[in-house]
Parts: sequence; C-alpha cells; structure tokens
Amino acid sequence: MAQVNFAYPDFYELCRIDEEEAIEKLTMLGFPAEKVGGGDELTVEVTPNRPDALCVEGLARVLNEYINGAQSSIVVGKPVIDVVVDASVADVRPAFCGAVVRNVRITDSALRSIMQIQEKLHETLGRKRRKVAIGIHDLDRVSPPFKYFACGREDVSFVPLDRQEKMTPLEILKRHEKGMDYSHLVGSACPMIIDRRGDVLSFPPIINGELTRVTSETRNVFIDTTGTSQDAVRQAVNIVCAVLAMRGGDVEEITVNGKPCRILQERKWPLPVKESARLLGIGLKKEEIASLLSKMGHRVEGDFVFSPGFRADVINEVDLVEDVAIAYGFNNFEPKLPGFASFGNAGKEPPCHEILVGLGFDEVLSWTLSNPKKEEDANILEGERAKIGNPLTSDFTIFRSAILPNILTILSESKNEKLPIKIYEVGPVALPGLKERVCFASMHPKASFSEIKGLVLSLFESMGKEARIEADEYGPFVKGRCASVIANGKRIGFFGEIAPEVLVRFNLEQPVCACEMEA
Repeated sequence: MAQVNFAYPDFYELCRIDEEEAIEKLTMLGFPAEKVGGGDELTVEVTPNRPDALCVEGLARVLNEYINGAQSSIVVGKPVIDVVVDASVADVRPAFCGAVVRNVRITDSALRSIMQIQEKLHETLGRKRRKVAIGIHDLDRVSPPFKYFACGREDVSFVPLDRQEKMTPLEILKRHEKGMDYSHLVGSACPMIIDRRGDVLSFPPIINGELTRVTSETRNVFIDTTGTSQDAVRQAVNIVCAVLAMRGGDVEEITVNGKPCRILQERKWPLPVKESARLLGIGLKKEEIASLLSKMGHRVEGDFVFSPGFRADVINEVDLVEDVAIAYGFNNFEPKLPGFASFGNAGKEPPCHEILVGLGFDEVLSWTLSNPKKEEDANILEGERAKIGNPLTSDFTIFRSAILPNILTILSESKNEKLPIKIYEVGPVALPGLKERVCFASMHPKASFSEIKGLVLSLFESMGKEARIEADEYGPFVKGRCASVIANGKRIGFFGEIAPEVLVRFNLEQPVCACEMEA
C-alpha cells in the first residue's frame, strides 16, 4: 500500500465533502483514511492497482464520483506541438508519450501534490523509474518542437534541477544526488529531450533541467514520459493529465513523429450483467449495475460501459465486476457457507525449503520472465535462451535461464535493509527445457566462499544426500572462489563469491556469496 498525505482544506476545495464523511467513504471504498496528529492533515492508503488515486486530486475525484455521481469527462484538444523521437533511443528507452496542459492553476498545495504523484508513479507504475520516468515542464520557458534522442555521456551540458552550474550527463551521474541514485538505469548512451534551440528539458530517467522547473507562476505545462513499455508510459501521461485537469487545466494531445499521441481514450466493455451474477452471487438488475458503475466513475450507455483512460486498473470484465462489488458495499453481502466440501493435503515441496528457512534464509518469489541484459549483467552468457514470441515490454523477452540475476536484483532493491540479508528462491528455469532450481544468497560485509561452501554442505547433509565439490569457474563468480556441486556423478550447480564487476552492475555495495543448483 502506498501512503498519500495532504491537507484537508485542499481536498475540500476539490470536492466540497465534509471531513468525517470523506474519511468514512474513502475507507469504505478501499482507501483507509485517518487524521494525522491534531492538525488538518489526512493520510490515505492506496493499493498499487489504483495509481490514479495516488494524490489528493485522484482521491477527491473518486469520492466526488461516488457521492455525487459526477463523471470525469476530460476534453482533449487537438495537437499543436510535435516531438521527434530519434532512432538512437530504440535500444535505450524506446517508449515515449507526452501531452500539453494549458491554463492550469498551480498553487503551493497543487505543486506539492504534483511532485507527490510524480514520485509515487515512479515507485509503483514506473518500477523505480526503470519502466516509466515522468518529466513535467514549464512549457513557456522552451520552444517546440522537441526532440528525444540518445547522446554520449559528455556530448551535452545543461543546468539540472537544484544546481546553478552546467553539468554533463557523466558529471550528473557522478555528483548529482538523483544521478547517483539512478545511474544504474543509464548506459553509455544517455536519453535526452531538447527543444528547437537545443535547450535541454530533461535527461530521463535521471533529472529535469532547471530551465523548465514548474513553479506557482507556471500556467502551461509539457509532460513527457519515457520508458520500456508504451502502454505504461501512456498510462502515466493519462494519470498526470487527469490530475492537472482537476486543477482547471485544458488537456491537449501532441504528435510524435507527426502522428497523434492518443491519450485519455475511453475503453469500451459490455455491461457485465451475467458476470456480476456469477461472481458476486447476487441478482442485480441491469439498471442497478449501470448505476453502481456510474458511482465508480464509468460512463454507461445502453449495454456498454466506457472506462476512463486514466483507470489503468481496468484490464478486463472482472475489474468492472469488482467495481460493482465495491459500490454495492462489501458489508451488504450476506455470508453463506459454500455448497460443497473440500479437504486440503500437504503439497510436495522440495526438502530444501524447510532446511534453508532453518538456516536463516527468507523465501522470495520473482518473475520467471526476464531479459537478456539482466542475465548478461550477471555474466550468464552461455546457452540458447527461450524467447517470448510476442513480448509486451523489453523487460520481459525471455524465460529466465537462471534465478541468480533475479536474486541479485532483489538484493539491490533491499540494500538499505539491515544486514545480513539471506534470501532464497525455488522455481523453474528454461535451458531451454524447464527445470526446477534453487538459488540462495547471503549479503553482508564478511560474505565469503567459505560461508557459501558450508551452507551447501549443510544443505546436502540435512537432506541425507551426498555431494562432491570441485574447483571450477562460472561467469557470475570470482575466479578461484567458485566451485561446482556434483551429485550422483552429475554437475548440478555452482556456488561462490559474486564477482566485483557483477556487484557494480547490480549497484551492490556489499560482498555477496551465492549458490544456484538443481532443486
């Protein structure tokens, strides 16, 4: 759950709903709300499936629709501004979308909210800026058309946010706080957005330029989103546009390479009458379902439902049924015992689960889909990979051939947690046939080959099996501090200390020892 904080007077200005009623209704709708301290600040918890509600504007819109039945109709103007997306970004951050919002009222509270929704979207929808990065700019400070391209680390210089001197991308990555935090997302080619005069708007996904800083004086805004998924960057633009529209802004499309960049388009679904009866177990009439969906912000015409373009959570008919249930009220459902009996039994799990937990490890679960770059960063280079025929994003183009890259990614995202961190995962890999493997790793200042060797031997001893260890070499590990595990005359895995260059690629600052082998 993401936490959204805002001052109640700002919320009241947007929806005119009393504080007690707002807290009660938001909690009932699945957004637990409460007052903070003795002041006028409210805190609301928002589930990750509703990124459009990660701000005061989104929550005010949700409540206004539910109580007053007001529909969120946003008129989108025709494009005036063009953005040229250069072929040089195809292998860097290929996805791009944007919009213009004019005549927006940016008060101090609105500015805080815009910054909050930007960061919340980076953390959730954007997967910490890897999948989506958002730039919001003062349009009146630059001259369209704009160009999105990739350059070398020292080819361009500009003044980044919160600085006074010009810096190259290389200097930003080494010296600027945001550059150091997100340097692992940028390679030798740096994405850049410039205007007609060559002035820099943004160095995505790192930092915007000081030139286009949004202030309370800003009236016209240009939004850019870049990333690895075209659907995700469009969703981010839709959400930010909906936020600024709540502040009185007029939304306008842009063109990308001369073609309209369609935003805020409604999605059409059949009215889920039969599905509601089947999944909810209540006999609601067509008119009742239409009324409930209207309270959740959907537009209903005849036998069809039109979902707002900023509702990224609606991906099929079941999501509409969920909205019917929320609007109906979960407390209004009568509990019933199921009309059948079932008996559970223990599943068959590899014995290593219980043993690794006993050795102090925590289980993790990661994506089975991956991409070649992540595996190459871990020095896993050999073998033919099982490719996805129709990938929707560059993050997931293959079925993983090893679990270790995912374990290293989790360690990277957990590096601020208390040490030692000891995690493991049991799951399938494709080589290219599917096989079950176990991977476990330990990260702390004294992680070593001796530690992981002792863990491997303890694991086999506890399972009552024999294994032989031989000095060996394997890409992810330090030469001379790596060994293979041989059981029943067959090499079933490797273990050792993770090589320094691999630690650097995964932005890890502590030693890591790990093992991956057949489960």
